[in-house]
Amino acid sequence: MLYTERAHFFYRYKIRGIQNLIIYSLPERKEFYPEIVNMLDESQSMNCTVLFTRFDILRLERIVGAGPAKRMVNSDKRIFTFC
Repeated sequence: MLYTERAHFFYRYKIRGIQNLIIYSLPERKEFYPEIVNMLDESQSMNCTVLFTRFDILRLERIVGAGPAKRMVNSDKRIFTFC
């Protein structure tokens, strides 16, 4: 299933049973990120993968803040973990 930011803006579906969530583009509105990730609440094994590039720094700043976003974009690491 492909779920877009536009669909979330207009409908705000609550999709249950999501186990693996892949976000291929960070949302423009920062409040959408926790709303979408919270759809994983009812799953037994939760996994969320977010793909971003250095060109997504403004969107990333809205979600994690300016300092962490710069560190993430300039880091040699490929994987970042948030709890």
